[in-house]
Amino acid sequence: MYTCTRENFAVATKTITIDLEAYNRLKAVQHADESFSSTIKRVVRAPLDLKAYARNLRRSPMSAEAIGAVEEHLARRHEPSTRRR
Repeated sequence: MYTCTRENFAVATKTITIDLEAYNRLKAVQHADESFSSTIKRVVRAPLDLKAYARNLRRSPMSAEAIGAVEEHLARRHEPSTRRR
């Protein structure tokens, strides 16, 4: 006995144009059997919801030590990178 279940879902699509370098970079990080949409969602972070972040921060304020660590990190962001490329 064989059972076949079929569900139809409307999937919105959008055509984009990317240059060859962008395509090659995307293709290089794509996993086997992964769509480009899935690859982009995996590689590109979703934007930060600043309003939700601020609400959470007001509910649980950071300690003085944590604030100091963030300020130190931000100060270092303006220094030249020492990473090897």
